[in-house]
Amino acid sequence: MSYRNQSESAMAAYLQEKVGVPVLVGLRDEVKSMPCVVVSFVSAQENPPDTGNMDIQMQIMVQSQIDEEGAPGALDVHEATVSEIDTALGSELLPSINQAGDSFHYFGKQEQSGPDRELQDMVVSEMFTITFAAALGDF
Repeated sequence: MSYRNQSESAMAAYLQEKVGVPVLVGLRDEVKSMPCVVVSFVSAQENPPDTGNMDIQMQIMVQSQIDEEGAPGALDVHEATVSEIDTALGSELLPSINQAGDSFHYFGKQEQSGPDRELQDMVVSEMFTITFAAALGDF
Protein backbone atom coordinates (compact mmCIF):
# COMPACT_ATOMS: atom_id res chain seq x y z
CA MET A 1 0.00 0.00 0.00
CA SER A 2 1.28 3.51 -0.79
CA TYR A 3 2.22 6.25 1.64
CA ARG A 4 -0.91 8.11 0.56
CA ASN A 5 -3.24 5.21 1.32
CA GLN A 6 -1.50 4.12 4.52
CA SER A 7 -1.24 7.60 6.04
CA GLU A 8 -4.83 8.54 5.15
CA SER A 9 -6.17 5.24 6.49
CA ALA A 10 -4.16 5.42 9.72
CA MET A 11 -5.09 9.06 10.42
CA ALA A 12 -8.77 8.44 9.61
CA ALA A 13 -8.91 5.40 11.92
CA TYR A 14 -7.20 7.36 14.72
CA LEU A 15 -9.51 10.37 14.37
CA GLN A 16 -12.68 8.25 14.09
CA GLU A 17 -12.06 7.16 17.68
CA LYS A 18 -11.91 10.82 18.75
CA VAL A 19 -14.94 12.45 17.10
CA GLY A 20 -18.67 11.81 16.90
CA VAL A 21 -19.06 12.40 13.15
CA PRO A 22 -17.98 10.32 10.12
CA VAL A 23 -14.30 10.54 9.16
CA LEU A 24 -13.79 10.20 5.41
CA VAL A 25 -10.69 9.77 3.28
CA GLY A 26 -10.19 11.64 0.03
CA LEU A 27 -11.05 14.98 -1.43
CA ARG A 28 -13.46 17.42 0.16
CA ASP A 29 -15.20 18.08 -3.18
CA GLU A 30 -16.52 14.51 -3.05
CA VAL A 31 -18.28 14.98 0.31
CA LYS A 32 -22.07 14.78 0.25
CA SER A 33 -22.83 14.06 3.92
CA MET A 34 -22.20 16.63 6.64
CA PRO A 35 -21.04 17.18 9.30
CA CYS A 36 -17.90 15.18 8.69
CA VAL A 37 -14.13 15.16 8.86
CA VAL A 38 -12.14 14.68 5.64
CA VAL A 39 -8.55 13.41 5.80
CA SER A 40 -6.38 14.15 2.73
CA PHE A 41 -2.76 13.35 1.97
CA VAL A 42 -0.98 16.41 0.54
CA SER A 43 2.64 15.39 0.00
CA ALA A 44 5.56 13.31 1.21
CA GLN A 45 9.29 13.86 1.07
CA GLU A 46 11.92 11.30 1.98
CA ASN A 47 13.98 12.48 4.95
CA PRO A 48 16.82 11.67 5.22
CA PRO A 49 17.35 10.48 1.63
CA ASP A 50 17.48 6.75 0.89
CA THR A 51 15.99 5.69 4.25
CA GLY A 52 12.33 5.14 3.44
CA ASN A 53 11.40 7.56 6.23
CA MET A 54 9.05 10.27 5.02
CA ASP A 55 7.91 13.71 6.11
CA ILE A 56 4.18 13.50 5.37
CA GLN A 57 1.90 16.50 5.09
CA MET A 58 -1.84 16.00 5.54
CA GLN A 59 -4.92 18.19 5.72
CA ILE A 60 -7.75 17.44 8.10
CA MET A 61 -10.96 19.31 7.25
CA VAL A 62 -14.07 19.59 9.42
CA GLN A 63 -17.09 20.39 7.22
CA SER A 64 -20.64 21.29 8.22
CA GLN A 65 -23.71 22.66 6.49
CA ILE A 66 -25.11 25.52 8.56
CA ASP A 67 -28.13 26.72 6.55
CA GLU A 68 -31.77 25.70 6.97
CA GLU A 69 -31.01 22.36 5.27
CA GLY A 70 -28.42 21.53 7.93
CA ALA A 71 -29.27 19.76 11.16
CA PRO A 72 -30.46 21.83 14.12
CA GLY A 73 -27.49 22.89 16.23
CA ALA A 74 -25.12 22.23 13.31
CA LEU A 75 -22.78 25.06 14.26
CA ASP A 76 -22.50 23.75 17.84
CA VAL A 77 -21.67 20.25 16.54
CA HIS A 78 -19.17 21.79 14.12
CA GLU A 79 -17.42 23.77 16.86
CA ALA A 80 -17.29 20.71 19.13
CA THR A 81 -15.79 18.60 16.33
CA VAL A 82 -13.16 21.27 15.58
CA SER A 83 -12.23 21.24 19.26
CA GLU A 84 -12.01 17.41 19.29
CA ILE A 85 -9.75 17.40 16.22
CA ASP A 86 -7.55 20.14 17.68
CA THR A 87 -7.17 18.11 20.87
CA ALA A 88 -6.52 14.86 18.98
CA LEU A 89 -3.80 16.42 16.81
CA GLY A 90 -2.14 18.13 19.74
CA SER A 91 -2.44 15.16 22.02
CA GLU A 92 0.28 12.98 23.44
CA LEU A 93 -1.96 10.16 22.23
CA LEU A 94 -1.16 10.94 18.58
CA PRO A 95 1.50 8.17 18.54
CA SER A 96 -1.38 5.70 19.01
CA ILE A 97 -1.98 6.26 15.28
CA ASN A 98 0.49 3.37 14.91
CA GLN A 99 -2.13 1.01 16.30
CA ALA A 100 -4.69 2.29 13.81
CA GLY A 101 -2.52 1.66 10.74
CA ASP A 102 -1.26 -1.64 9.37
CA SER A 103 2.55 -1.46 8.98
CA PHE A 104 2.40 2.32 9.47
CA HIS A 105 4.89 3.88 11.87
CA TYR A 106 4.42 7.42 13.18
CA PHE A 107 7.63 8.91 14.57
CA GLY A 108 6.53 12.39 15.60
CA LYS A 109 4.80 15.61 14.68
CA GLN A 110 6.96 18.28 13.09
CA GLU A 111 4.50 21.05 12.37
CA GLN A 112 0.82 21.89 12.72
CA SER A 113 -1.30 24.84 11.66
CA GLY A 114 -4.96 25.71 11.87
CA PRO A 115 -7.78 25.64 12.18
CA ASP A 116 -8.30 28.00 9.25
CA ARG A 117 -11.96 28.80 8.60
CA GLU A 118 -13.65 29.02 5.21
CA LEU A 119 -17.32 29.72 4.52
CA GLN A 120 -18.74 28.93 1.09
CA ASP A 121 -22.41 28.46 0.15
CA MET A 122 -23.40 27.95 3.81
CA VAL A 123 -20.82 25.20 4.25
CA VAL A 124 -18.34 26.05 6.98
CA SER A 125 -14.95 24.33 6.83
CA GLU A 126 -12.08 24.37 9.28
CA MET A 127 -8.75 23.08 7.98
CA PHE A 128 -5.82 21.76 9.97
CA THR A 129 -2.49 21.02 8.28
CA ILE A 130 -0.07 18.64 9.95
CA THR A 131 3.39 17.43 8.99
CA PHE A 132 4.85 14.36 10.67
CA ALA A 133 7.61 11.79 10.20
CA ALA A 134 6.56 8.23 9.36
CA ALA A 135 7.62 5.05 7.62
CA LEU A 136 5.98 1.94 6.21
CA GLY A 137 7.03 -1.62 6.86
CA ASP A 138 7.28 -4.40 9.40
CA PHE A 139 10.00 -3.53 11.87
